[in-house]
Amino acid sequence: MKKHLKFNPVFAILALVCVIALVIFGGDSAFALAAFTPCLGVISANIDEDCDNPRVIGYEDTAIIVNRSDIDWTAVTFNSSNKRIVEAFALGSGKVPYVIYNPRLSNPSFNGTQTALNADTRHYTKTLQFYYKGIGGEAAATVVEPLAKGEYVVILQRKDHVGDGSFQIFGLQNGIYATEQVQDETTGYWLMTMAIDEPYAETSLFKTDYATTKAMFDALLAQA
Repeated sequence: MKKHLKFNPVFAILALVCVIALVIFGGDSAFALAAFTPCLGVISANIDEDCDNPRVIGYEDTAIIVNRSDIDWTAVTFNSSNKRIVEAFALGSGKVPYVIYNPRLSNPSFNGTQTALNADTRHYTKTLQFYYKGIGGEAAATVVEPLAKGEYVVILQRKDHVGDGSFQIFGLQNGIYATEQVQDETTGYWLMTMAIDEPYAETSLFKTDYATTKAMFDALLAQA
């Protein structure tokens, strides 16, 4: 006596699941998952110094500051192999940059500016310091208070004209803002401290060589 096999919908569903899984996870499939690659720290350059071109320390006395919201992000481009290097930077229509003029007083220009690893976040805490001599309600409304409430991007120019690294950008990723503001009537100026945590140790403005990059910086400066 022959037995007739009955259709079992459970087996049909299981078979369908297996086929789908094979398509998705199959090694030769176009839908195959990419191999997991962890973010590992691997150095790829010597830790040394250039004896023929010793490091020049310090910043020039003129920097550029922009409202981060004024940036035209469609016109900001990065080096194809290193997103820490900005090759083009532009503001939106009708937006202008502003100047931070910080001439040497008793201390070098932008003294106190530094970058330090934050071991808790594995990001880098970037601190920017400069002096401001403005007083009165107008200075408070247009400079002092906005620095504490908004987010900004600042481009400093180093005295070292090596090229990549000569123009240092603060706040491009997260936006830098004032964390401390102290007005001292004895000295006659505000000491402004701005800070932010960012994943990259340094972001630079650089295209081709120092001269080309300096022309980009000067073009922004001319709009201020």
